[in-house]
Amino acid sequence: MPEALSITKPGTVETFMKANTDLRIAADALKEFQKQLDTLALSITKEAAKQAQAADRTTIMAADVKAAMTAVTGSTSDLPYLFRQLEKLTAKETADLSTLIQKWISTH
Repeated sequence: MPEALSITKPGTVETFMKANTDLRIAADALKEFQKQLDTLALSITKEAAKQAQAADRTTIMAADVKAAMTAVTGSTSDLPYLFRQLEKLTAKETADLSTLIQKWISTH
């Protein structure tokens, strides 16, 4: 089976991580970081393509990538996004969140 296409090489991930921390980095952390980058990049690419197609274009523009990044990762200041995330919670998770919010309110 051919090797899966990746957004970057493992050595580049290691160089980037080492340049941004003084901590040692485990080999499995490098692999996981690269896997997460690949997942994020694929999601952003697909969403950017949707944005371009919705605008009846055959070219992905910078604005499509920016909008895709927000659509994929969300924004805590984006209340509709936040509520969509809350809707995914189970009843137990919602109750736990409610408890955390109540504790936060009582301490602030």
